[in-house]
Amino acid sequence: MIKMFSKQFWVISLGWGILMAIVMTLFYTITEGFSVTWLLINSIAYVMIGGPLFAIGMTLFAQYAFKKVTIAIPENEILIKEYGANLYRGKEGVGGKIALTNKSVIFKSHQVNIQTGETLIPIQDISGFKINNRIFNFLNNELILITTEKDYRFIIQGRDELMEELKRLNSSLL
Repeated sequence: MIKMFSKQFWVISLGWGILMAIVMTLFYTITEGFSVTWLLINSIAYVMIGGPLFAIGMTLFAQYAFKKVTIAIPENEILIKEYGANLYRGKEGVGGKIALTNKSVIFKSHQVNIQTGETLIPIQDISGFKINNRIFNFLNNELILITTEKDYRFIIQGRDELMEELKRLNSSLL
């Protein structure tokens, strides 16, 4: 889950703000002709105001969606921790929550997805993992869990903590 004013918050804020400032400046250039005034107004409006407002809205939505998702833990398992996450199913990054138990990794999507449902990955089936950093190594939250059946690609808030817990629960991952 995105935390307010974290590094990821500012990446979203600046990324969206700069993109919108460029798009709107190009729009005004095409329709009205280039103007330094419009360039300054767009830069201030989108980068300094619109970007942070967009990121605040996304953060509040992520926190709301995280609270709405409840994962039923199987009877013989103990919940260790829950993490906000996206699981890639094809090209869609399905948003939801991961529950790490002593025996499995359970992902459940929130309702604002095209593909919904639950994915259960037994910890003993995980043969390895691969980590990737996104956006020029600035965001370090991508984790690929490798099993005999298939690979599961996640974007996880708290990836490093989850990896340490998985190593503790499955000694073959060291």
